[in-house]
Amino acid sequence: MSKRVFLNLEQRIEILRQYEKGKSARKLAELFYCGRTQINKIITEKDLSLKEYEDFKFRGVKRMRLEKYVDINEAVLEWFKTVRAKKILVSGSMIQHKAKELADALGIENFSARNGWLYRFRIRNNITFRSLSDEAAYLDPGLCEDWQKRLPLLLAGYDDEDIFNVDETALFFRALPSKSVIQKSEEARGGKIPKERLIICFCVSAAGEKEKPLVIWRCQTNLKE
Repeated sequence: MSKRVFLNLEQRIEILRQYEKGKSARKLAELFYCGRTQINKIITEKDLSLKEYEDFKFRGVKRMRLEKYVDINEAVLEWFKTVRAKKILVSGSMIQHKAKELADALGIENFSARNGWLYRFRIRNNITFRSLSDEAAYLDPGLCEDWQKRLPLLLAGYDDEDIFNVDETALFFRALPSKSVIQKSEEARGGKIPKERLIICFCVSAAGEKEKPLVIWRCQTNLKE
């Protein structure tokens, strides 16, 4: 069961606006880090939230301005597209830090890139959080499809005990995180990660037989006899 989180009036109104635009309860729950039950409850109790919003305006409370910092939003989005085009991984905190930096550069005072601002920025620009594949940026899809067709033919004449697969796992001690916030229209591809690593090779047969793991610390290339 998803944990219930506190959503203030501004966030609830934004949920209702996005729902009216066609965004599903599942997508809204993902964007606001809460459960679909909570989103459905907000939608069901729509009139209560709208009345509360109108009461705030009637009492003279400053109207919520979701587009208050248009210049900052546009500048942050332009920066975001630029760094993602270079396959640079981006986190939510990085977006917030950049927003504050750009606000200072634009001379906009009293701007605070808090979580509420980040929520709205992500929703407006269809930004989500995904795992990225560094190899996908360089892999030829046609090669994979061709190999999937050829492999069964190559293995047809062998018993399971005679079919072995060797693969490796690695500790990339200089690697960056493998997840990033990206726009939903963008393919989940990252750039190449640093390859300094400790490698452990495993060799296992189709019947489940295992050879002793092989640890590789340093690999020397271009050796001459």
